[in-house]
Amino acid sequence: MNTNKSKNLKGIVVALKANFLIVEVDYIDFKEDSLEQFSEKTRLLCTRRSKLDYQGLFIDVGDIVFVESIDYKNKRAVIFEVEPRKSFLKRPSVANVTLVAICISVDEPLFDIEQASRFLLTAECANIKPLIILTKIDLITKNNLILYVNKLKCWGYDCIAISIENSKGIDLLIKRFRNTKLTVLAGPSGVGKTSLINHLIPTLSLPTSSVSKKLKRGTHTTRHVELFAIGNGSLLADTPGFNRPEILCEPSGFAYLFPEFRTQLTKSKCKFRNCLHRDEPGCVINKDLERYSFYRENLEEMINSHLPYQGG
Repeated sequence: MNTNKSKNLKGIVVALKANFLIVEVDYIDFKEDSLEQFSEKTRLLCTRRSKLDYQGLFIDVGDIVFVESIDYKNKRAVIFEVEPRKSFLKRPSVANVTLVAICISVDEPLFDIEQASRFLLTAECANIKPLIILTKIDLITKNNLILYVNKLKCWGYDCIAISIENSKGIDLLIKRFRNTKLTVLAGPSGVGKTSLINHLIPTLSLPTSSVSKKLKRGTHTTRHVELFAIGNGSLLADTPGFNRPEILCEPSGFAYLFPEFRTQLTKSKCKFRNCLHRDEPGCVINKDLERYSFYRENLEEMINSHLPYQGG
């Protein structure tokens, strides 16, 4: 591979635009009449070499790529190589994610156990530890907020409670994001993801919308995934809101996506190796756990679907 910095550069895909990819690179040049270097972030509109298509390589937001044939005047370049991914989130499609921050509102719209669980499971499926952001906490009492926080702890998750109205929890959230390479903000429509990004990065002014009084949920304002800088080297992805993420998993591994079940299965083993934690004798899963009914309902859905299944 040619490592001549004047001819090619390493960058990250920050957005997709029609058939083009927007790649952010560190542009290095020399100051006039001086040997002193300066570096700045530059975004280039890129196409991709046909050999990548022949290799069957898909490029998504978050991918680390190498570009050549750089035209700085018109801000264009060509992607000729892609680094192997360290992680990949299927929906929304983002590569090299280090944190999935799931926004769930406590009111307008109300906290929904099934909906929250589905978003958490998408992160678990990608083997990325999620963080829950409880939004709109100014709309509920302190005691009710404590109940939500304790609920999530019982599920096995950390959370940061925030309010854009009074900036509560925002400093803690910024600190967490700046200690993370690439954070994806996910969650249902109307919970305040885009409003949060506007609050964190005021120069963006991304479009937002209010929650529908009739449907009790938000409308989609973000149409595509895009990465924004939030601190030195840290990126934040705004993603389209959707209300029912699909769970793609084999029934035999489904229970391990729930931290509260995982803890029990680590401490002791079920009597039968292919136990699906329904009504099998000797099962160690506590059926009184809050999310067990959600697990059971979706497990039956998986078994009745056309997904490959190896179990009892």
